Amino acid sequence: MGAVISSIKGGITTITSVIRTISALNAKYQALLQRIQAGPFTPVENPTESYWMRDAPFPDIGDVMGELPGEADVVVVGSGITGAAAVKTLCELSSSSEGKGAPRIAVLEARQLCSGATARNGGHIKCAPHGEFARLRKALGEERARKIVRLQMRHLEVLKKVGEGMPWGEVREVETVDVFLEEEGFESARRSVEEMKAWMPEFEVLVWGEEEARVKFGVNRHVVGAISYQAGALWPFRLVTSTWNDLITRFPNLTVSTHTPVSSITTNHDSSSFPYTVHSSRGSIRTRHVLHATNAYTGHLVPALRDCLTGVIGHMTAQQPGAGFAPVCHGGRSWSVIYGNGFDYVTQRPDGNDGAPGPLMIGGGLFRSKDEGLDQIGVWDDSKVDTFPLMHLRGSMATVFEPKWGAGGELKGAWSGIMGFTGDTLPFVGSLSPATGGLRKSLGGGLDKGSGEWIAAGFNGEGMVWAWLSGVAVAIMMLGKEDVDLEESVGRPGGKLGEWYPREEVKVDKARLRRARLENLANEI
Repeated sequence: MGAVISSIKGGITTITSVIRTISALNAKYQALLQRIQAGPFTPVENPTESYWMRDAPFPDIGDVMGELPGEADVVVVGSGITGAAAVKTLCELSSSSEGKGAPRIAVLEARQLCSGATARNGGHIKCAPHGEFARLRKALGEERARKIVRLQMRHLEVLKKVGEGMPWGEVREVETVDVFLEEEGFESARRSVEEMKAWMPEFEVLVWGEEEARVKFGVNRHVVGAISYQAGALWPFRLVTSTWNDLITRFPNLTVSTHTPVSSITTNHDSSSFPYTVHSSRGSIRTRHVLHATNAYTGHLVPALRDCLTGVIGHMTAQQPGAGFAPVCHGGRSWSVIYGNGFDYVTQRPDGNDGAPGPLMIGGGLFRSKDEGLDQIGVWDDSKVDTFPLMHLRGSMATVFEPKWGAGGELKGAWSGIMGFTGDTLPFVGSLSPATGGLRKSLGGGLDKGSGEWIAAGFNGEGMVWAWLSGVAVAIMMLGKEDVDLEESVGRPGGKLGEWYPREEVKVDKARLRRARLENLANEI
């Protein structure tokens, strides 16, 4: 009888433990949904220090506070890579058409110039074409998935050309290597490579077995296989601030004002010429068009998107590898360390003037937080660094490369940044039309003929293969030139917009908002 009672007690204890676990998980999930719905907030004033922002090439424009115009053709909220691409396109296409001058554009930034996600990411221009194609084809079909992947892969070529024309526009092509720590993940990736070949044979992706990976890439026994292909690396803050410096120099009708958070946008019912007023900490501007280029913070000014677009905190480090780090690749290689439901991403700076290897820029560890990633979602505060992801990142590359990591490694910096995630992991790009429900009216028809409220945001941690060309695309829409066969220019593909940009997949309408609800994202975590 004692054994029976003991067994019953043990069973009750187990059931109680399971109930407690389920209850705790449900409480965390509900807390996540509450955070998502309560935010987002404006950027904090004291963000962590990003390695990328040290030794700024154009310090004078970092805190520029130009006099705000009373009226403008376009007000752009946000000064990161998306805003820079959009303004460059608006100015250059307007100036080159029908002898007209550049439009009057006011750019408003809540903090320093380009101090958001663009200045805080991994500097990695990387799309895993096989993985993205496999993921997207399930939801969109082969043709639409292929168009998106080709757009993402095109960013390296486009950004390289932009960088070539800038004094600080370093953009490099690298060989990227995905190293897998689990057999299941490696086999899934191997199958994706095979599936992709028939649809996009132009992308060369190589698969390396366990022993091959150790010999080729210098990894240790923890790695069960690897996949390599083409990617890029850049210093994102320098590229974008160089672009802003160039635009400010060339276009006198462009006004940039930093430390100017926008509080609200209202509709002027008594004015057809300037239907919007943008209210900021430094005054108000009447305008024809508004472009939201604030990624995770967009819901602050567009409440109808709060259920579809949220902030996610990401962590980055700059680490000097040990003296014995091998293989030596002089900044010509990048890595992703892939495990379970997460991955870390790594680029390396080129060698220093003294020949010393450049630091590794290591980010990731999202699911290594206390609540396995749930506590990192619905967060807009980049003034803090979470201990657990940082602990993980400090050991990620050392674990994979020991004993070829070597002694003497050093942490050069650790910081955080806020990414914008949507429920269907695709960005919002285009017009904010009345059909979305609760959003202000957009008429389109070009800068001088119509009016509109526009968006390019929600890049799901993949901004370097989405943001620039999304900025270009939304600017073309604002100009009413979607169906014009445009000439190719630096930073802008030629042809009609629909030939190279997936407009239908990223547009904002009622159906898309249903697909992009954040419950869909939360249910996958």
